[in-house]
Formats: sequence, C-alpha cells, structure tokens
Amino acid sequence: MKGVVKLLDLPDELILAIMKKVNPQVLLLCSMIDIGNKRLEQLAFDRCYSIDLTFDYVQPIEESLMERFYSHVMPRIGHHIQSLTINIYHISSIKTFVENNFHGALPNLTHLKILLHAKHTKTGIPYTISNL
Repeated sequence: MKGVVKLLDLPDELILAIMKKVNPQVLLLCSMIDIGNKRLEQLAFDRCYSIDLTFDYVQPIEESLMERFYSHVMPRIGHHIQSLTINIYHISSIKTFVENNFHGALPNLTHLKILLHAKHTKTGIPYTISNL
C-alpha cells in the first residue's frame, strides 16, 4: 500500500516514543516480546527495568493478557526487573511465578510497590480493598 509507513521502517527513537505512549505497559511487552522480531524485542527489553502491572481492564481481557505475560514475557524479562508495581490481587500469581521460575526471588528487584486499590470497571471511581 502506497503511503503506509511500516513500524519497522521507523527509526528507533520514533518507535521508542510510540512505545512510551502504550498503556498498560504489559500490553506493549506482550505485543513485542516473543513475536519473532529481534529489533522490536530489543527495544522492549530496554524498557523492562521498571514494570507496572496495574491497569483497569475488564476481567476476561486482563486474564488472557496476564496469562500471555506470565507464559511468554516474564520468563524472558524477569532477570531485568528492578522495579515492580502490582495490584494486590496479582500477589498470588507473581509469587507462584517467581517461585517456579526464579527460585523465589527476582534477582535484580530493588523496589516493589503493591497497590491496595483499584477503579470500578464501569465508573472509573477508585475503591479500596475493604470494598472488595
């Protein structure tokens, strides 16, 4: 198609600028890592030092996204992670994954942030764990 710019034809700086706009970060990582494109994977790996797993998607989308994240992405980036932000309901999943794949600890993790709140999926209004 004439006039259509392929993502791979763009300079790294422009791809990185686009990557910064993708939210949630886990969506970016699932889209770029383990897809067979070494250039995009390397650009994504360069962003793997600080991971934010907090996002407000409805359950079915979140479950399939997190399943891919734990099966395809996390094994490849776990040793890079220095900072991790999770919702409280991810504690069990991340703990199980780390125990099974990294002998109980992410080797370079120095900062862990656990959020005790979420937003209601329909209204976007924050609520606390006591309301769950």
